[in-house]
Amino acid sequence: MNRKFFLQFFNIVTVIVLLCPKLFSQPDSSYNVLRYALNTNLYNCFIKPYPHSFEASESIIIKAEMQTSRVSLNAVNSSLIIDSVSEAGTSFTHVSDILTINLDKLYEPDDTINIQIYYKHKDIKDSVLYVKEGLVYTDCEASGARKWFPCKDVPSDKALFSLVAKVPSTVILGSNGLLVDSLVNGDTVTYKWESNFPVATYLMVIAAKVKYNLDVVNWKKFDGKDMEVRFYWQPGETRFNLENIKKKISSMLDLFSSKYGDYPFEKLGFATTNKDFPWGGMENQTLITLCPDCWIENLVCHELAHQWFGDLITPMTWSDIWLNEGFATYNEAVWMENQKGYAEYKKNILNEAEKYLAKNPGWAIYEKSWNVSQPKDSILFNVEISYSKAGCVLHLLRYVLGDTVFFNCLNRYATAPEFKYGNASTEAFINFINTTSGEDLNWFFDEWIYNPNHPVYQNNFHIEESGRGKWKVNYTINQIQKNTVFFRMPVELKIVFKNGSEKILKVNNDYNLQTYSFEFTEEPRKVFFDPNDQIVLKQIKNF
Repeated sequence: MNRKFFLQFFNIVTVIVLLCPKLFSQPDSSYNVLRYALNTNLYNCFIKPYPHSFEASESIIIKAEMQTSRVSLNAVNSSLIIDSVSEAGTSFTHVSDILTINLDKLYEPDDTINIQIYYKHKDIKDSVLYVKEGLVYTDCEASGARKWFPCKDVPSDKALFSLVAKVPSTVILGSNGLLVDSLVNGDTVTYKWESNFPVATYLMVIAAKVKYNLDVVNWKKFDGKDMEVRFYWQPGETRFNLENIKKKISSMLDLFSSKYGDYPFEKLGFATTNKDFPWGGMENQTLITLCPDCWIENLVCHELAHQWFGDLITPMTWSDIWLNEGFATYNEAVWMENQKGYAEYKKNILNEAEKYLAKNPGWAIYEKSWNVSQPKDSILFNVEISYSKAGCVLHLLRYVLGDTVFFNCLNRYATAPEFKYGNASTEAFINFINTTSGEDLNWFFDEWIYNPNHPVYQNNFHIEESGRGKWKVNYTINQIQKNTVFFRMPVELKIVFKNGSEKILKVNNDYNLQTYSFEFTEEPRKVFFDPNDQIVLKQIKNF
């Protein structure tokens, strides 16, 4: 845009925003947030009648990406009251969940802007701030951070985060990053938590409780330094399950660090919540929240894997959610393989495949429209698609590439400078895997990620004696699925001979009704399709 027309254009846009705010529900792209610093007074939230209201101030440091004299933030009107703004902010409007702050001048690209916001959270239950009988926690995924502080609430805008929280002295409070201060003054303690690495807004968290129990395990990182793993737990929880997790957490960290690069953050923490918590677990960066007494091995493993896949590398948009949930689901199986061998890994993968096949809703893993229009949680976090099918697709990729290339690709992806502490899109991930593997796998991702459903096979074979003591096998692979594409895949065929011997052949199924002919000196009796069940996302129908 020509700069001399910018201010005139901006004024026109502002009028449109005020008249039609719903058209501008997405935060503006004129800036990136560098840092959020929250100063909250949560004291009364822990005192009967346990109100949801609190007062806070927020310092935001942003970098201008283009000329701008206004900044728009997400701030839900039903949850937040904006009292005032200062520093670079001179005035504001708060309409239809958008906080528009007028700045003290026109800022140029790359300028740094400091804004101070004073606000209150209303005494309202909003499914993000949970307050009950001495327990306070937040749960923000997918777009809930905007209900407890003004922010640019999209996964692509990661920022440093610090939290100062004033609470009763009987409260233990955790958050992202490291505890840098805890000052006791009479019946009040003020905690300060600070993250040294950028955090997506949906991963920013508070977990606090009167008389939380806190256990600390020190894990020795590969560089020889100790790192704290914190366990916030509540009276009445099953100690045996907690102790099992405390015993195994170092091995989990060792495994994922060896496969995907060193654990990427300052600490690791887990905190249990209450029955109001809507999930099994939530992968908040460095402080995972769990449902009450949910010290469950595969759940803890899933949320830990997210610290690499979701937190270190965050999806560019919600269309890319499978890069979070598929990877975390898949790594539950990787953990079981590490503990009990490949058969247990495969059992886990087949279980995920069964979940998908039993309740497949019929849409693709990747939906482009979610880039700008976030669906409801039941669709975005659909277990059968975003978790089970996506996890199984990673198994299929491992089958196509082989173990060495597959895990090398994931290691290099998780440690790539262009993704670490930033974001990845589905397209960027696919391009990276193509480059790293040295193969063009667009066909694979097109059928499994961009298209819905799965192959349905109705195959047949014919065995005949061809003379001179030889036998011929003709095997035809036939896909009969509807409402999706043909699924090209490498396929294993097991030939069972009359003498009891067996032979496995691997062929490429490149088109439908493809026939393969084989000749043997032993008499074949049967042919089995995909005998090791590597193509886990499939159905087979007989004639």
